[in-house]
Amino acid sequence: MQYPIFTPGNYRRTITIMYHHVFVAGTFDRLHAGHQELLTRACEAGEKVTIGLTSDAYISQYKSPGVISLFTDRKHALAAWLDTRGYQGRATIIPIDDPYEPAVSDPVGEILVVTPDTKARGEEINSKRKAKGLAPYALLVVPLVPAQDRMPITSTRVRSGEIDTSGRLVMPDSLRPELSRPIGRVLVGDQIGSSIEVNRNGTIITVGDITTETLLTAGVVPHLAIIDFQVQRKPFRALDAKFTQLNLYRVHVASGPGYITREALTLIQKWATHPEGHEALIVDGEEDLLTIPAVAYSPLGSIVYYGQPNAGLVEVEVTEDKKSEALAIIRQFIS
Repeated sequence: MQYPIFTPGNYRRTITIMYHHVFVAGTFDRLHAGHQELLTRACEAGEKVTIGLTSDAYISQYKSPGVISLFTDRKHALAAWLDTRGYQGRATIIPIDDPYEPAVSDPVGEILVVTPDTKARGEEINSKRKAKGLAPYALLVVPLVPAQDRMPITSTRVRSGEIDTSGRLVMPDSLRPELSRPIGRVLVGDQIGSSIEVNRNGTIITVGDITTETLLTAGVVPHLAIIDFQVQRKPFRALDAKFTQLNLYRVHVASGPGYITREALTLIQKWATHPEGHEALIVDGEEDLLTIPAVAYSPLGSIVYYGQPNAGLVEVEVTEDKKSEALAIIRQFIS
């Protein structure tokens, strides 16, 4: 049997249903990309899908009450997601109070959707079903979805603030004081022009729109300019025309605020392998944190300029020590 499915953006596609009745269960706290993949696979496998959602009583007995969201909140988020995906007509959410029921006693279930982490529980359920004289479920094992650090996305990691629900790396709270301090020499007044003049023939990286504009006004085109077309969270398009005039090669990437994407890390590393040209990295989000990979990956002897709020322009000479310091910070994002 075939069903039309409407994905985000109202894109319509057709799926072929393999089973009449599918069962999937979980806590689905902080509904994240891993949950969504599991639920998608379940909904695309079955004409009817029963989603067992752990109740507050289940959480009190088997998990961490007070840490995991209440049943009503989790059910609301789950129902809203099902609605956006076009699955609500075939999916039924039921509360579950027991690790095995109602799956063990369900007389019509055909397939149980699990992850590698819950496959053993699925096998236990099948053993108990056989003992009751019921046919075992077929087990559909859905791989865990990796975050940007290639470790699995989990609700625990989302709750701790390590990643967001899409698996993007979030800045640890422990790093905030460290990153609020300049990592190089703060320049003010005439020091800014003097520094630019001394370094104009070297490899220069700028992070921030005002910083980049300052260098361009001084007649220096950065080898890598990392900007987001914003100043103090307000649109700033002054650089757009200048980049067009300079015929500066542009690459777009999502990153921030508060996190660094692996794509941004990769693009900065890729640029660093051939830093002779001139390139602009246009960030959809916020570019501030990309100062760290700019220092970590730029060639030795490069100069990274970025703005320090209420302080001035910061000049960072890329040395072995500075690279090690920046890499250590990046490891804290992905540890």
